[in-house]
Amino acid sequence: MICHIGNPWIKDCMEVVYKNKNVYADISGLVLGNFSEKFERYMKKEIEEMITYAGDPNYLLYGTDWPISNMESYLKFMNQLELADEKKELILRKNAAEVFKIDVKTL
Repeated sequence: MICHIGNPWIKDCMEVVYKNKNVYADISGLVLGNFSEKFERYMKKEIEEMITYAGDPNYLLYGTDWPISNMESYLKFMNQLELADEKKELILRKNAAEVFKIDVKTL
């Protein structure tokens, strides 16, 4: 099952992924258009809190809601998360490859 984080349901989603090991969440639905600097700081805190609460981000998938939201803005947001590169790599591609059974070695 994939839980759509979206704003303002981050805390609800956090609880669902914490209690259910077969649930994944994506980070789409956080913003329409581009992140403003103030909102980006707020969402950064929320996502980092979710990861702290629910554990390593083995359950978190990258998503943007493109074309409603800007891909460049979401990538900038991902780069600003205070996470180890390995954890960012899980969110950006490895978790999705595992969930959807994509052989990334051949891509």
